[in-house]
Amino acid sequence: MKPDSRAAALEIGERLFEGPSRHLVDIAFARELDAQAHFQEAVGWTDLAHTLTLMESRVIPREAGKELVAALLALQSGPADFSLDPQNGDLYTNREAWLTRRTPAVGWLGAGRARREALTTAFHLTLCDALCGLADGLVAALEALAALSLQCKDSLMPDYTYLQAAQPTSFGHYLQTFAWPILRDLDRIASLHARVDLCPAGIGACNGSTLPQDRWALARRLGFPAPVRHARDAMWQADLPIEACAIAVAATINLDRLAEDMMIFASAEFGFVRLADRHARASKIMPQKRNPFALAFVRATANRLIGAQAGVAAAGRSPSGQMDNRLFVYDAAPDSLRAAGDAATLFAEVLAGVAFETDRALAALADRSVCAGDLAERLTAQAGVDYRRAHGAIGQLVSQLEAEGRSLAQVCVNDLRSALQRAGTDADPDCLNGVLRAALDPAHCLAARSDHGGAAGPEVAAMAQDLRAAGSLHKQGVAALRARRAAAIDALLAEASNLVAREA
Repeated sequence: MKPDSRAAALEIGERLFEGPSRHLVDIAFARELDAQAHFQEAVGWTDLAHTLTLMESRVIPREAGKELVAALLALQSGPADFSLDPQNGDLYTNREAWLTRRTPAVGWLGAGRARREALTTAFHLTLCDALCGLADGLVAALEALAALSLQCKDSLMPDYTYLQAAQPTSFGHYLQTFAWPILRDLDRIASLHARVDLCPAGIGACNGSTLPQDRWALARRLGFPAPVRHARDAMWQADLPIEACAIAVAATINLDRLAEDMMIFASAEFGFVRLADRHARASKIMPQKRNPFALAFVRATANRLIGAQAGVAAAGRSPSGQMDNRLFVYDAAPDSLRAAGDAATLFAEVLAGVAFETDRALAALADRSVCAGDLAERLTAQAGVDYRRAHGAIGQLVSQLEAEGRSLAQVCVNDLRSALQRAGTDADPDCLNGVLRAALDPAHCLAARSDHGGAAGPEVAAMAQDLRAAGSLHKQGVAALRARRAAAIDALLAEASNLVAREA
């Protein structure tokens, strides 16, 4: 590269009279450039919108503007002689150095704006796209969960609290535990997208420009509904990347909770589920093992994103107007959203390949310990025993059975009646017989949970349909957002191309 183009881009010979040191280039410039490299296309769109809008406002002369637009279009096509070099500074100055060799009209590119305006606008465009990508992955996971829960709505298994068998449930109802938080994640994504989808361009250094920028025209050309309302806020919105990382963390931790459970359920000790071989990895030293690597990857992603969120929050904790608010955030926030979306996409595929092992799950219900709560509730509902007394009687009965080496599955009416008598009450043996039969039948217990949100099969099926419908609406919303942006960018590129062709 010619020295003069690099010097011009870095303003050497104006305010500065020597170039950057080798360490500054190799350490600081290189890391900064690496964090911005993925903005290349979006910065190109921003530069084109800026140039066309200032031509429209007659700030940039038509002939110079046409030359600059032609050069920007050439750069947008990815020319072979353009490569990112930290010796040229950041992404903006790398582009400026290449454009300097192409046309003297590059001098108009910076009219009325700081380099961070182009980068911040590209950040908004990139963050919007990453939010849509995360939504895509979460919708895929939601659809997979809804489908598997519907398939397994009557598949009995123990539910667990404190890692102890608690109550009878179905695998379908259990799975939906993780589907409804995904809907909340999707709502959060839509809400944040509306805040990010505002254009920061046209604000000068940070408080407006004396040049006529026409911020509404800039927003329209880039597919934003409107400009950010306050000029200085537009340049230093520290809260949005923190919120983006928080959504990525929340979404991934929800998936991780399911992954953690499934690693337990897929173990030889439980064996409730079996992952497809394509989502496992063999051990190099223990030939019997099928390591659930896909699940472990989701967990590792959650761990990494928690750290990324802390870093982004720390970057925002500085006096306002500090570049380090964005220095690494440009990369960390979109990367967090993409990583969370990738984890969701992988998990959706894992769920599609999961097999529920009915026999193993039923075996875990055999001692009927999970029916203890149902037994106490039925004593209240059918035998008229107050719940505290019923709960105490069943607790004492379970302790007695454990001491005798028996389980709740082996209880008879006399055992139950004796427990009640010890608790200071009694009930009709015929009534107790009916209570025992119903309470110790896990399928009957499940069917009785028919209230709103309960584990009964028809209610699980209804909720699965609700999940599918909500997921479909979010999918349509994301498609509409993408279509709006794509239409605007297509129109921008067409406007630029037509200008160059018309003036050729």
